[in-house]
Amino acid sequence: MSSIEKFKIRKSSVFAFSPTTALLLATVALLAGYLAFANQDFPFGFHPDEGFKVAFSEGQAHNYKHPPLLIVLARIVGWCVGAASDHDFLIIGRSISAVAVIGSTVALYLTLMRLADPAQAFIWACIFAASPVIAVHGHYFKEDALLVLAICLGLHALLKLKAEASLVNILYFGFVLGIAISAKYPGVVNSAGMFLVAAVWGGVSRRQLGVVALMATATVGLVFVASFATQEGGSIQTVIAGFLYELGHAQRGHDLKEWFWAGYGLTHFVYHLVPGLTGFTVLVGILAIGLSVSVDRNRTTSALAIAALLWLFILELSPLKLVGSVRYVLPIVPYLVAAACVAFSTSVRPRYPSTAVAVAVVALSITFHAGYSYVRNMEPENDTRLTSAKFVAENHLTNVMLDYPAGLPDRYENVGSYDYLVSTRFRRYDRGGRLSQQDQITYKLSSMFHCLDGHVIGEFSKVYGDFATVAPTVKIYDLKAGRNCIPTF
Repeated sequence: MSSIEKFKIRKSSVFAFSPTTALLLATVALLAGYLAFANQDFPFGFHPDEGFKVAFSEGQAHNYKHPPLLIVLARIVGWCVGAASDHDFLIIGRSISAVAVIGSTVALYLTLMRLADPAQAFIWACIFAASPVIAVHGHYFKEDALLVLAICLGLHALLKLKAEASLVNILYFGFVLGIAISAKYPGVVNSAGMFLVAAVWGGVSRRQLGVVALMATATVGLVFVASFATQEGGSIQTVIAGFLYELGHAQRGHDLKEWFWAGYGLTHFVYHLVPGLTGFTVLVGILAIGLSVSVDRNRTTSALAIAALLWLFILELSPLKLVGSVRYVLPIVPYLVAAACVAFSTSVRPRYPSTAVAVAVVALSITFHAGYSYVRNMEPENDTRLTSAKFVAENHLTNVMLDYPAGLPDRYENVGSYDYLVSTRFRRYDRGGRLSQQDQITYKLSSMFHCLDGHVIGEFSKVYGDFATVAPTVKIYDLKAGRNCIPTF
């Protein structure tokens, strides 16, 4: 029997909530909560989708382009606290996301405690909580944090089910699979994968799998019934129409269509996952995973890494990967962090005990600095959009067009009637102009922004910015001086 196998048996047999464990658990929860709740009251409208969520939470019929779990929770909390305004529901929705991040961190830590040594489990749970991609997306009234929570709970439930196929663990696992589907439609993929793993690896009987499926179905059904009961209107036809729209959206992409082979390739990995976890953390994590998989043949590391790789593969195949759309990589993060943690614990630590801890601590320090910096830029005084608005007011600029929060191509058709353009979308169309198979309007906008670069009268950016709608670089263009740049739409 190998030392690693002995470690796992010993770890499983004595796993318990000691005072130290409770203290560490509270620490990771506080870290996640501190970053997720900090600067939560940034202006309404900076995220283009929050307006829809607020309207739905106030009782407007849901369009079901996303499953309704987030909206149902917002409605329930709003009713409990007597929410009466857009701002009330906005903060409720953002707070749900923040709580989901805390729950995700706790669930992941409890999972890692079963798979890794205590030091690595604690450090990598903190890395997860402090990572920019997690900390930032704990701030938005969006479904993404709930899907991450469901994934982390799913890993925890799967391990509990493997350890003991009790009725409680079976129902817990089924409930979590249902939560993933109710949170976001891609959760169907995750739940199907976990269900398959439970069937093949979990030692669960067919009858028990039937109970899991029944519990998952009941959970999804309950969420949709609650959605119908808390709004005016809504029907199964609306749900089907919303799902089909979102399925088509995944196939069509946004106004830019970046297919893997027609674009640059690995856009999500390079522009979203790496800055989302920081380059150093991704690098040392991948190196440790490589060691664990290739040399030690660690099955747990391999399974988690394969899950992360499959998510990345699916996301890269879809055209839904505009630079800046960081939230799409969120499902990858729990699997990749867990794989790195197990690899450090079972492959790096036995060979280099002190180095394993030191490198993990350095990764945590770098990740925390980046995550904290992005969150700090969500303060109104640090946001570039408000800085640019102040510039416009101080310089008495009038007849100004803003292309955010939703600068879609049809918004530019009347740009020629304005004197100034305040833009956060110039990089989007600069990139689009270098992609193939785009709509003609994309190439027109690319040419326009390239020409207007000679007529910039103000530019505002942050060292930590241009990430998940946080403090994007803003340029102010003088359209009067650049009339010749504006194409005919």
